[in-house]
Amino acid sequence: MDKINIIRMVEQKIERAISDFGMENKLNGVLIGYSGGADSSALLFYMQKYAREHGIYIAAVHVNHCIRGDEADRDEEFCRRTCKSLGMPLFVERVDVPALAKETGRGIEDAARFARYRIFRSIVESNENLRHIALAHHADDNMETIIFNMLRGTGTRGLTGIPPVRGERVIRPLIYCTKSEIIGYCIANDIAYINDTTNTDVDYTRNYIRYEIVPRLTRINPSPEVVLSRLSTILRNDDVYIQRQALRFMQEHEITSSCSRSLIAEQDPAIQTRLIRYMYDNYASLIQKEKRDYSPLDFNHVYSVLRMITGSSTHAQVSLPQRICAAVHGDSFFFMDEEEHFEKYNRQPEFHCNLTFGVTKIPEINATISLLPSPDAECEKRGRNVYKIFIHEEIAIDKIKGNIFVRSRQAGDTITVNGMTKLTKKLYCEKKIPLDERSLLPVFCDDDGIILIPTVAIRDGVSALDGEKAIHIYYAFGGEESD
Repeated sequence: MDKINIIRMVEQKIERAISDFGMENKLNGVLIGYSGGADSSALLFYMQKYAREHGIYIAAVHVNHCIRGDEADRDEEFCRRTCKSLGMPLFVERVDVPALAKETGRGIEDAARFARYRIFRSIVESNENLRHIALAHHADDNMETIIFNMLRGTGTRGLTGIPPVRGERVIRPLIYCTKSEIIGYCIANDIAYINDTTNTDVDYTRNYIRYEIVPRLTRINPSPEVVLSRLSTILRNDDVYIQRQALRFMQEHEITSSCSRSLIAEQDPAIQTRLIRYMYDNYASLIQKEKRDYSPLDFNHVYSVLRMITGSSTHAQVSLPQRICAAVHGDSFFFMDEEEHFEKYNRQPEFHCNLTFGVTKIPEINATISLLPSPDAECEKRGRNVYKIFIHEEIAIDKIKGNIFVRSRQAGDTITVNGMTKLTKKLYCEKKIPLDERSLLPVFCDDDGIILIPTVAIRDGVSALDGEKAIHIYYAFGGEESD
């Protein structure tokens, strides 16, 4: 195909995407995401041409992720030179993505994406000449996203791929174009671009899909990006319709982040899952002022919540991202801050039992404690096989001060571990003990304070060493025998 036909074909695809997805009213005051690669360079070229023809204001933004050292600095300088030669305003931001990934617990790819979108929004919101964000995602990106979401486990929304228009701000004019077409467009127009060497690193999930999985798909269909683009369009239309029905239902019943669980249980499953997502999003928007990073619900989250709603438990909760929980109490279903829910609903069972050799039942938490002068292999075997929580600790007899007793946890509890006296509340958090399980872990004490909290901590110096006379503590919770 000659240069003129390549240019015409690509620009016709861009114009069709603009028309199909109603981008016309968003093509003014546009901030263009510009990495310097072929995709964003093609978008920058097209948008500059469009801006001249229609008299609109555009600018570019380059985010240096500080991942590739000198190469990242090279990319930044390339973008600066290119925009300067074009007379186009350029915003440049640097983000230490590896540090951000470590701080937030995200993967590198996810942290980089999170940083970019945060920067894009910040620039648009602080500049009156900018209203929209144009990104260079194309048909191959859409295909890779669909495959990634499918293999991760997703619903209809995940199979719709990358939205051509996202919210009121983000547009993707290249969404119908394939990668090879974009490369051809750059060559035909003498558009300079640079290559990111990490794009060939198959340790990154998307690169693995691109270089290992997609080539195998072409054995079945030579243009998988085209058929998957068609699939995403069909599913997107279906999803939009169902979303509208769910939103109409919420409006009719004045639902925000809480409602009757029976009301949800009566609906079609397609409506149920969307109601859960919308209610979660509504509650999440209320806590944004607390600077919690937004995290969407995945498939497992949604169906865990749905099972709780339609289940038989009178009181239950499911932990979700952003320290939010979904909860049912009677016929009420709602979203709430985890700590707030715990303080309001999880009443701490109170108990205090002196321990002697033998078996002690703690009915308040439906648990069993065995204090034995020697190890019991049968107790150990039965405990490991039967109970949800089971521990065996050996405590040196001569390290115990006075009597041994067990009690419920109390505010301000501390224990000495690794030479430091720590609040047990902090240790629960460090060990990632769920809020609803903390009250099920009894606190073992002697007259000097806390000796042991199962699965959480043991006091310095009390563990029995080889040759020391020991007390064997067996704690079991969650099995039939503790009922």
